[in-house]
Amino acid sequence: MMPLVYGALACVQAGLALLLLSRKAWIPGIVGLGIAADCAIIALSAGESLNFARFAIHAALTPLLIVYAAMLHGVLVRTAWIVAAALIVVDTVALADLRLEPRAWAGTLRYVSAESSPPVAALITTAVLLAAGVATWRRHGSPWLFLSALFLLVASGAGVVVPILGNLGEAVMLAGLWTAATVSRHAAERKQRSSE
Repeated sequence: MMPLVYGALACVQAGLALLLLSRKAWIPGIVGLGIAADCAIIALSAGESLNFARFAIHAALTPLLIVYAAMLHGVLVRTAWIVAAALIVVDTVALADLRLEPRAWAGTLRYVSAESSPPVAALITTAVLLAAGVATWRRHGSPWLFLSALFLLVASGAGVVVPILGNLGEAVMLAGLWTAATVSRHAAERKQRSSE
């Protein structure tokens, strides 16, 4: 049963990624496709090499959301690129030492890191999304990016015990990013109309 739930969640994540891409929100759209692939790999109980790809996808894509958060508000974009690039390099280099071990949960098989260490890049990215969410809420009256990033933080913590919660948190985050992209686009359109 749980592989079907993971599969359905992967479809939801892919759908949200396509919605983001339709809003020309390229960075979260591409990250969303990576998140959907992660979930699909778990749904298939794929082997170790595809599970290694899950880690590589997260290492290469997750920090890009820092750049998108900066772009949403047009602040510190260059700094965001530097921070994201540094996190990507650190996480990608760490892949060389990654040892995976199989872990079964509710009829699914995933490979997890044999060493337990905090996901620094993911935590920094989530903190930046929370800050961008507060700014979006204050500027546009939309709390959804903040609330979705907060949900992701809580769900990822709970995902240590119930793994699918982390994947659900990522889907909620994608929905929050889509809402932020929509709000930001509407604000830009209003600003352009008022300046004409």
